Amino acid sequence: METAKEASLAGTMYAPLPEGTNDGRVTAHAVQTINADAEELYKVWSDVTRFPRWQEHVVSVTPTSKTTSHWVVGNPEDQDGKRIEFDSEITEDVAGQKIAWQSISPEVEQYGSVTFKQAASGRGTLVTLIQTVKVPAGRLGNAVASVVARGPAQTVKENLRHFKEMAEAGEIPSVAGQSHGPRGIVGGIKEWMYGETNPTPPGSSDRS
Repeated sequence: METAKEASLAGTMYAPLPEGTNDGRVTAHAVQTINADAEELYKVWSDVTRFPRWQEHVVSVTPTSKTTSHWVVGNPEDQDGKRIEFDSEITEDVAGQKIAWQSISPEVEQYGSVTFKQAASGRGTLVTLIQTVKVPAGRLGNAVASVVARGPAQTVKENLRHFKEMAEAGEIPSVAGQSHGPRGIVGGIKEWMYGETNPTPPGSSDRS
């Protein structure tokens, strides 16, 4: 049976992987049907400089070559907050269909893929995001936890949801500033579990 990494990086035909944890590596996947053309969605995803517009806790992504980039992760709204930096490379790029990547910095281990396939109904594109992250131990693990409030699995789901919102509506809705009544103990736990206080990425209607 192939490993999560082999499945996420091999070819353009594979089944979405179930969520799970193995040897400290958390694998998660999310699937969304997005009302946009596959080529257009692929083009947006290919521009790594746009990632801070729809990915949570991504401060900046700077291309360093045709296939590599430097990432800075933290709370974009806290200029003096903690930052985690690492490098990543594209391992597979099939125009209009698939992009796969992996980190190349020893302190961070993460890899995954995103695929774009016309929906069976013929309307929209089925986008599948698979990502595996190894949660580091010790002081680095504590630093990562303090920077990224959500767990890896929930982050994958939220990022793909933000991508869909940006692609379809040109912006990411936010409830910042809206009031609500007391949420109680259960509501407070859910707020912590799902990272509901995380800053919402700004989104953008710029598709050029």
